[in-house]
Amino acid sequence: MSAAPDRGWPLWRRQVAVLARQEVGRSLISRRSLAPYLLIAMPVGIALIRALFMSESQRASVGHTTTELAQIFHFFILRFIVFFAVAQVFVRLVRGEILERSFHYHLLVPVRREVLAVGKYLGGLATAAAILGIGVTATVLLAYSPHGAAGLDHLLSRRGLTELGAYLAVTVLASAAYGALFLLAGLFFRNPMVPAVLFLGWEIATPFLPGLLKLLSVVHYLGSLEPVPVSQGPFALIAQPVPPLIAVLALLAIAAALVAVAARAMRRLEITYSTE
Repeated sequence: MSAAPDRGWPLWRRQVAVLARQEVGRSLISRRSLAPYLLIAMPVGIALIRALFMSESQRASVGHTTTELAQIFHFFILRFIVFFAVAQVFVRLVRGEILERSFHYHLLVPVRREVLAVGKYLGGLATAAAILGIGVTATVLLAYSPHGAAGLDHLLSRRGLTELGAYLAVTVLASAAYGALFLLAGLFFRNPMVPAVLFLGWEIATPFLPGLLKLLSVVHYLGSLEPVPVSQGPFALIAQPVPPLIAVLALLAIAAALVAVAARAMRRLEITYSTE
């Protein structure tokens, strides 16, 4: 007697897993991920140059590197590198394939549109998290390398490992929230980079917004999870930091809500290549 075929949630979970693996396989090592690799190579290159030309006085201060690394991560890696790298990964999931005239193959497969949206999202998230996670780890290691044994001791200490883990967690959560935003943008805009630039402007303006408006910014929650506090400048409006648990839940809720809207929009998606 043959077993009954999977239906409902068991089938959808398997389909999501297959779609996610396919997306990772196609994106992680291919020309379509060249831009994210080049973007994350920038802070790695900066950390390498800094390590090679660091003065002797700075080599004696591990604390100086900790403060400097926090500033580089917040103002450069998180706000620009992660943002645009995630945009490059997730915009290609739908809009990129529509422009390549290959997305209709997904729509011909007997898979629910919602499952397709979630599978591609998770595949994009895994790709972005892997690329950016490797880059962030390399940047942190290179930042402390000029300090020799003292830098290694810091990296292997509880504090050092906690800091590295926090930077990686913030990177993954940023990829999840921004990725969901760009997946949704790719379904509604022919050029998703236009709303991306507008949203980036909002994120950059976050330090100068009142406390209530800060809650509408992804980077406000991400900043609350960074292991080393960073000064936002003399003109920034001070706001109470979000508790870490609340910040994580808020970011996950934002990602889940945007993916849900994208999955619903995928149900009504119709492709006319002649208009693209």
